[in-house]
Amino acid sequence: MTATTFDPQAGYIVTASTAFVNFNDQTFATFYQPILGPVAFSLFYTFRARLIPKPTISNRTMQSELLAHINAGGQQVIEALHRLEAVGLVQTYFQSDEVGDVYVYELQPTLTPEKFLTDNLLSILLLEEIGETAFNHLIEQSRQYKLASSNVNLTNISHRFFEEFHINSQSITATPKAITDARKQSPIEKQPSLTAGMETDFNWGTLLHLLANQPIVSSDLENSHELILLEHQLYGIDEPTMKKLVLRSIDLQTNHFNPQKFKQIVASTYNVIYTQPSKVAEQKSPVANDGLTSRDRQLLKTAADYSPVEFLQDLKAQTGGYVTSGERHILTGLVEQEKLTKEAINILTWYVIGDRGHSTLTANFVDTIANNWLQNGVSTGQQALLQLKNFNKQSQEKKKEAKKPHRNNWRKTIKEPMPEWSKKDKSELMKKASSQEVAKLRERIANRKKK
Repeated sequence: MTATTFDPQAGYIVTASTAFVNFNDQTFATFYQPILGPVAFSLFYTFRARLIPKPTISNRTMQSELLAHINAGGQQVIEALHRLEAVGLVQTYFQSDEVGDVYVYELQPTLTPEKFLTDNLLSILLLEEIGETAFNHLIEQSRQYKLASSNVNLTNISHRFFEEFHINSQSITATPKAITDARKQSPIEKQPSLTAGMETDFNWGTLLHLLANQPIVSSDLENSHELILLEHQLYGIDEPTMKKLVLRSIDLQTNHFNPQKFKQIVASTYNVIYTQPSKVAEQKSPVANDGLTSRDRQLLKTAADYSPVEFLQDLKAQTGGYVTSGERHILTGLVEQEKLTKEAINILTWYVIGDRGHSTLTANFVDTIANNWLQNGVSTGQQALLQLKNFNKQSQEKKKEAKKPHRNNWRKTIKEPMPEWSKKDKSELMKKASSQEVAKLRERIANRKKK
């Protein structure tokens, strides 16, 4: 179950994996915080402050307490939680019992700076967020205590385990019961890969064929398989273009492929200001049988031909804008979920930037549309476009209805007989009473007082 809304009435419990002892605050602040944002950063430390020894399901607390502590809305908190899950810092579990719904948030440790830099997803996202200068500074900072000299020839003379310690050979072949019991109680935890389940139409064999006669160490390509596929997924890079980018990332002295240099080349290549004419068609024509015009069909064809990032870049070309790191993060999240097709994601982008005229994609607005589509069974580009046309039609009908004058047909007209004095002429009503009429009126008043 994937939570798309934050339920303040549900319970929650915070636990931590056994590896959480390796969590490092400095790494979290310098490497993770720039890509998480302030709300997610605050949410994680809020979770951490609620860790208790040996937690049980009965230790649940209302999630409304989280909203009050973080001072943020439910939509902000759920987006922050999703970001923590996406970078592998929180694993979320759910169950519904006789008490109600309950979520278990299991905290995970940070990666070491070196492992963070070798992780393709996290390092690319960080590079795009903070820029190359700050990124290189972080690398230098994380390696500040390593030996800087390069012209040394050191030999590792460290002692091995069995040179210093002696263990009963029977205990090695037959593990003691106390150890096997402990392992059963707490099995080794393995964090899921951030790229698990990501599909791609990239032909790896074609790339290898194109690079077959090039001066590159073939084993380096296999080791960077995931990184290359990820960059293709984000930017829609085809095999011939990928070949050029890979060749630019080779160390000419050693012929080794440099993953860090590759990330920087791709980021700089696809993070430029585009000013060429947009590839999105602007033609108009009569409506077809399925409710789509030829312009709509051309838009669908264009949406199918380009990757989400390239499609957004073409839309930004109309105003001379560029794709921000935040927008790439939003598109990456939609691609990773694998719930909307590439065409549907591009139609969503066109609606926000091209139709609504927004200057950038914003997470709240995009998530609202995407969730609405999924709830209505929309997943393809054609379904998305029809959903938008139907929404626009309903909006126009509501506006027309609002402009119509409202009549209170429910209000009945009540007719009552008019008093005799109201039928008299105004001059007659203003006529001065005679002395006899005044005497009669005084007599009538005096008789009432006696009663």
